[in-house]
Amino acid sequence: MTSEAAQMARLRAQIINSKDLPTIPVLLARILAVVDGERSSTRDLVEVMQRDQALTGRVLRLANSGFFGFAREVSTMPRAIMILGFGTVRSLALGVKVWETFLGHGGGLLTGLWEHAALVGAASRLIAQRVRAAEPEEIFTAGLLHDVGRVVLALRFPAEYATIIAGNAPGEPPLEERERAVFGIDHARAGSWLAETWSLPPMIVEAAATHHQPIAPGTPLRGAVIVNLANRLVHWTDLDGGAIAPDAEQQLGAVAASGLTLAAWVEIAAMLQGQKSDLREFFGGAA
Repeated sequence: MTSEAAQMARLRAQIINSKDLPTIPVLLARILAVVDGERSSTRDLVEVMQRDQALTGRVLRLANSGFFGFAREVSTMPRAIMILGFGTVRSLALGVKVWETFLGHGGGLLTGLWEHAALVGAASRLIAQRVRAAEPEEIFTAGLLHDVGRVVLALRFPAEYATIIAGNAPGEPPLEERERAVFGIDHARAGSWLAETWSLPPMIVEAAATHHQPIAPGTPLRGAVIVNLANRLVHWTDLDGGAIAPDAEQQLGAVAASGLTLAAWVEIAAMLQGQKSDLREFFGGAA
């Protein structure tokens, strides 16, 4: 092992094994077992989720919101699974339970991160649908959890991280550069470490690790790349006023051949604006 690799291993242990971070909840471990189980059924997922009425309530609330646009009320978990699909419900449950675990330990900073994460998850899902990528709901969950490393650093180093966030002013280096200067790693790496430690699905690990990497022209839009793009576009778009930054237009021009043009993003941004209240209602009660 090289000295740099050994240093990263020590840093990983110091951060991920810290008493300041929650351990994986029993219910989340059971949800993951259902996700991974080749023979898992609707009944298995219902039995796991019914152990947590708050989680069940959130999933049903989202199923009845404009996010999915169903005309008929979804009042039970078996019906939610029948209408939304097994994969959709388990992805929602997984994403919400991870965030809920951290929100129970954090403060105002985490609430703001939760809103951004929800928008990136929703944008990732809509982009995946537009470009016909596989598993839009799995991509939604990866988008929902892409910034979990910020939560890791905020809980592990609360005073230092508050100072880093306070320095987020025009002309300052990007957040990830400020994180590396103070901690030796950025939140992308911290998030991927946590996702690996908790045995979260590979797409979530990859999305957390790569969401700040440059997207080269012509890069196919699938999986973690969609999350990366969605994160950038949400940052660069005023979803209330409709203004889109030049950076977003340039990035969209570079990936237009993959099926996401500026015109398509304008349509998606309008849909996100319409979904903000549903997302805020759904996720705002998670703390």
